[in-house]
Amino acid sequence: MRSLYRRLSLLLLAGALVAGGAAADQVITMQSHADAVTVMGQKSPAKDYTQTYWFGNDRMRVDDDENSTIMRLDQKKLYLLDHAQKTFSAIDLPVDFKKLVDPEMAGMMEQMMQMMAPSVTVTATGQSGSFAGYACDYYDVAVKVAMMQINTTGCYSDKILTHTARYQALAEAQAELVPNASWMKDLAQKIKGFPVRTETTTAMGKKSFKNWQELKSVEERTAPEGLYAPPAGYREVKFDPMAQGR
Repeated sequence: MRSLYRRLSLLLLAGALVAGGAAADQVITMQSHADAVTVMGQKSPAKDYTQTYWFGNDRMRVDDDENSTIMRLDQKKLYLLDHAQKTFSAIDLPVDFKKLVDPEMAGMMEQMMQMMAPSVTVTATGQSGSFAGYACDYYDVAVKVAMMQINTTGCYSDKILTHTARYQALAEAQAELVPNASWMKDLAQKIKGFPVRTETTTAMGKKSFKNWQELKSVEERTAPEGLYAPPAGYREVKFDPMAQGR
């Protein structure tokens, strides 16, 4: 469930990025919170964590509490890291979901996703605010997926010039990791500006939980050696699309 929230957050961020350049890598740090949640008997405790986005010339990396995603345009590779298991999956770019799973599974998953096709609405509220020193405008995003309702209120600033539009490529690559997810890419195009604050409520039946993100800093740094590669000692495993929903 939280992986869907993370992917949605990433796609909402994607619409914010514009082309630019910098000698050093650009680093965006977000403070995040996730409520405790129990889904199908699986419990996840509440947690506070930091998400860090690194933007290099032909590569980028996103770190959250337990996972990292690395995109290497020079290698045409997308790496998904699981730090708890010390494993990684390497996926060719551009991502073709049908090549990642057996044909029978691809057909079953595509059929399932079509049955769960979401309805999405984006509304500019006309309200404004300020977070982390940046003026911003509010948007409401409502996503209805089967029995699940995801409502996000975000304040987006067009005053933050980010490092590169390659973030859009990463967002689209992650969207392709599930079948029939073109709506995610479309959503990223409808909101302009960088999300300095978002609050999301996910409801399933009578249960609901909340997440929020807030911009902490934007700076330039020299990337540590090996940042844009799977760490030494990590074991390569085949990509598991079913794990993306957990």
